[in-house]
Amino acid sequence: MKKRGTLLALSLLLGMTGALTGCGSGKNGEDAAASGAAPSGKASGSAAAEEDVTLKFISWWSYLKPELLKKFEDENPGIKVDYEYVAAGDAYNNKIKTLTASNELPDVFGTQGVTFESLIKTNDILDLKDAFQTPAYDKADKWGDTINPVLVTNMNSGLTSEVDAANHVWGVPFGAVSVVVVYNKTLFDGLGLTAPQTLDAFESNNKKLKEAGLIPMSYANKVGWGDWWLRFLLDQSTRDVTTDDFLTGKAKVTDPGFVEAVQKLKQLWDDGTFDPAGMTNGIDETQALFVQQKMAQYMVVPENFVQYLQENMPKGVELGAYALPAWKGIEPSRTLGGASNIVAVSAKTKHQEAAIQLAKFLTSETTFQQLADSDVVPSTKGYTPPEGDKIMGAYAEAAENGFIVEHTPGDEAGIKLFQDALPKILLGNKTIDKALGEVQALIDKNGK
Repeated sequence: MKKRGTLLALSLLLGMTGALTGCGSGKNGEDAAASGAAPSGKASGSAAAEEDVTLKFISWWSYLKPELLKKFEDENPGIKVDYEYVAAGDAYNNKIKTLTASNELPDVFGTQGVTFESLIKTNDILDLKDAFQTPAYDKADKWGDTINPVLVTNMNSGLTSEVDAANHVWGVPFGAVSVVVVYNKTLFDGLGLTAPQTLDAFESNNKKLKEAGLIPMSYANKVGWGDWWLRFLLDQSTRDVTTDDFLTGKAKVTDPGFVEAVQKLKQLWDDGTFDPAGMTNGIDETQALFVQQKMAQYMVVPENFVQYLQENMPKGVELGAYALPAWKGIEPSRTLGGASNIVAVSAKTKHQEAAIQLAKFLTSETTFQQLADSDVVPSTKGYTPPEGDKIMGAYAEAAENGFIVEHTPGDEAGIKLFQDALPKILLGNKTIDKALGEVQALIDKNGK
């Protein structure tokens, strides 16, 4: 089985959701078609009319409040939702394992990563290909046409060829994890700085922030978020390279484009761009520095993190946000992230039409408008953030620009790159040539 790079998705989720794994068994339903919903959002199928049904739904998405699901119930008479929230990480992982093993997987559930693929392979997830051709929950458009295609591609890119994602729709992205820079606009204004439109302006801002005695930018390497910086730079210097290219020998980490990105990151580190304790600081330490106004910029995912910053900044401090500008001018300047959260429907649900209706609701513009206050980036196309919400606007813009694919080696070599070689390079404990040479030697050894 061919393995694809997964470090990017994992680094985005560390400290936020954890990596989820699971397995199960069952028989995949072949009839995935649903009658769809009328544009008003009312259920147009017969599932609710024939008999009252109760859908079991489970996720780790803490921002799904009872009133949102009550809205679905009110708009779909006869359908009730029995929702269970389970904390992310091991708790959710174990819950899914237990439910699958006992043949009690919920009608609708959240999934991601290796759990997603595992359940596909055991025929526990319903193929939504036909349902994607039926009307969306709140629009006359086909459901599939309302979902950001970049996120669907990203969701499928982590799957192996065995599950044939190109000819199936195994799940629907629920929101998008995108990364932008949240900054202290009050500090910026005081220094006469504005959000940068070029990387030169970004570096100029950082120099002035440092001269003012501030830490210009976060690194947060304790949870793997420091890895984002190399990935961002590689998307400009090696955009055509994929993880598979390292397996075949088509690309090497010692190639000029890869080395150039590492050199640029080293220069930024040596210039004092990042938190000097960023190699060991994690989310808690980084948030504290930002809230205490010791650090001016924080590269961060949305949802609970941004909400925490907004609620804990000193009174009178204004925040702004921007997507990182293109380093070498290659547009669009893509962001990190993608479809890490996925809505799936059980292949064994006894209420297929109603379950698909709930999945449509969860991935509708109606739902994402309701979740705007929780800083959830939508997975629908053409999303317009609430007027005046500049932070959500930045996340939405970044998502529209597309997402960086993995340009680094996977498996053992990828771990060595980010956990050994890169820290030693940045801290001056090993030269770029020597450190990357060791990573490439490991790739060559494992490829034999």
